Amino acid sequence: MTGFCFDQGIRSVFVGGPFLNAVDPVTKEIDPGEKSRLSVLIDYFEGEGCRVHNAHRRESWGKDFLPPDKCTPLDYYEIGASDLFVAFPGSPPSPGTHVEVGWASALGKPMVLLLEQDRGHAPLIVGLPHVANVELVRYTHVDELVPRLREPIARVNDRSEERFSRNAE
Repeated sequence: MTGFCFDQGIRSVFVGGPFLNAVDPVTKEIDPGEKSRLSVLIDYFEGEGCRVHNAHRRESWGKDFLPPDKCTPLDYYEIGASDLFVAFPGSPPSPGTHVEVGWASALGKPMVLLLEQDRGHAPLIVGLPHVANVELVRYTHVDELVPRLREPIARVNDRSEERFSRNAE
């Protein structure tokens, strides 16, 4: 297997984003725009040969929500097992995604957070690069995301390797 992610040593990615509030409680259908944004990332990383962890797909895009005692440890474990965390924190903020961002930060995971251009975002998300290995990527259209992922992924991955090398000395 070759490709950008493979060359970066990235074998698994957790892809996160708004979920519960993006699903219509009556139809149990996820917002099509939300599904599209997430699918673009899932397809990209799988095309790169990565194992992708994603609660939305695991829970049938809202049709089969897992109970809290199942989804919480599963998400935490999958974030811990991932080489990279990529997420849409949401605007308005997604409480669940913000918890996942906190876990990824506390676990020292390299992160790329995707922020909608011209939308307000939580100060703790915008300020996170000051305390964690994270790149913020602002975007206008979902179709511009994939071409813009390589550089931020390389930067967080390089910083992660630098920290590992320093700690090994």
